[in-house]
Amino acid sequence: MAVPLTNFRWTAGKDLLTLYASSPTTTRTFCKVCGSTLVSLFHDTPDTVGLPMGTLDDDPGIRPTFHVFVWSKAPGFEIKDQLPQFDTFPPPTLVRQDGSSPDS
Repeated sequence: MAVPLTNFRWTAGKDLLTLYASSPTTTRTFCKVCGSTLVSLFHDTPDTVGLPMGTLDDDPGIRPTFHVFVWSKAPGFEIKDQLPQFDTFPPPTLVRQDGSSPDS
């Protein structure tokens, strides 16, 4: 999930992060203790962090509006909903500046 940096803050454990430059444009963070993937930092869009939704304890109160990078899904995985699917990033018209979709 893309989250505007202004809407994200660490509440604890920031000192337990380790960084990995996974590409020229992305730095990924991991927990030094358990190795869990945490936020991704995007050099091209420094005002946005990538947040793996599996790291959240509570329901974030939002629902998906499209699927991205479907070209890389596992061959046996079937997307069963009718949401739009994109092999890369969606068109900018589908994503608002606050990270939500226009119809949410």
